[in-house]
Amino acid sequence: MKGKALFAVGVAVGYVWGSKSWPEVYRRIRGGTEKLWKNPEVQENVHQATEAVQESMPDILDNLYEAGKKLMEKAEAMFPGISTPKTGQNSDSTSSSKPTTPTIKSDVVSDPALDDTTGSDWTGEGGAAPEGPATNTPPKH
Repeated sequence: MKGKALFAVGVAVGYVWGSKSWPEVYRRIRGGTEKLWKNPEVQENVHQATEAVQESMPDILDNLYEAGKKLMEKAEAMFPGISTPKTGQNSDSTSSSKPTTPTIKSDVVSDPALDDTTGSDWTGEGGAAPEGPATNTPPKH
């Protein structure tokens, strides 16, 4: 339905812009839409639709809240700890536990950052050696 309405709007806009007498066509279309909008039957339907939305809004919000709770429960089941507060975001302000620093394991066999003294041979890591860069290209002179 939405696609058909958008198509009709596109046809109307194309018709107005494509005609040589577009100001007159625009005035006729605008006059017709204003007459339709001011029709008492249309206004009554608009009023009824507005009331229906306002009456159902609390139920819609409750349903959205419940759906969000269910989604969080499923996410917690799939990813344990996802809803626990992160460091500095304690949900209860009386908690005085210190944030813990995670230990980081090395992800490589040799880590050049562990030996950063001048003259260290990092050629196996792709770094520079005292003789120059660890590349296969000859130095430019």
